[in-house]
Amino acid sequence: MKPLKTIGVIAVILVLCLIGHIGYLFYLAKAETYPSDTFLDTETNKTALIIVAHDDDAVSMAGTISKLTQQGWKVSELCFYQGWKGRDSARKVDLQKVAEIEQLESVEYHDVLLRIDRETVESPWKAIPYADFDSVYNKAPLRKYIKDFIDKHQPSVIFTLDDIVGGYGHPEHALMSQLVLEYCRENVNNLDFSVKNIYQAVFPPSVNEKVLKDQLAFNEAKRVWGFESTPSPSVQMNIGAMAEQKQKVMLSYSTEQNSLTKIWPFYNYYPAKLYFNIFDKEYYRVLGRENGFHLEQF
Repeated sequence: MKPLKTIGVIAVILVLCLIGHIGYLFYLAKAETYPSDTFLDTETNKTALIIVAHDDDAVSMAGTISKLTQQGWKVSELCFYQGWKGRDSARKVDLQKVAEIEQLESVEYHDVLLRIDRETVESPWKAIPYADFDSVYNKAPLRKYIKDFIDKHQPSVIFTLDDIVGGYGHPEHALMSQLVLEYCRENVNNLDFSVKNIYQAVFPPSVNEKVLKDQLAFNEAKRVWGFESTPSPSVQMNIGAMAEQKQKVMLSYSTEQNSLTKIWPFYNYYPAKLYFNIFDKEYYRVLGRENGFHLEQF
């Protein structure tokens, strides 16, 4: 009887620990409430693009993208690699897996050295002053790839990260979003230009502070760029129904699990329907053409 009693005590302790840990996840996910998005449900030009610096930057949008493709949207992705042969080869294979899961229309990537001094800089993920972007980053080919990609697909919507913090403070993320904004603003009065809204994936400031508060990139960006918090969302999207797709997408990035688990802690330990019905929202800062792609529109 004694061994059975011991097993029972251990089982109770484990259950209590599990309940406590799930409670911790609810704490991390608890956030401000924003208006639900309505534009994507009513837009007739169901063509969208994802434009990001690195393939896994699109994880923040995976639930939304999966939802859109199920609703008949055609979604294509543009991202970049920097010539690391072994690692880049693995990532390109992973990207094709993601495209299948999300039912993307196409993926396009280019091998471009984003940062001119990439081979010599010690920490390319650290924030640098915005004023240094012109001299540090290889902007000319990036601008052309972005222009050609948008002109080719004629989307109504572009998904990217925010142009201020780049999600969690990576300057290449911010750079790419700034280039997208730059091209859209240049064409805001062009009647043939198709883009109506840019959806920048962000987290609510409270979630960022809880999840990112101890991460070096985030704190360095706060210091260099002088922001107190991340850009606030305009809208939220409920992606609970896409839980399994989102987890499959995240698990597909075989070389990036260390980074992903820092931002979505323990996502790979729980069933998708449990975890992503706790983290069941994706949030966007929406920049609308009606406001020159400067002000949030919702």
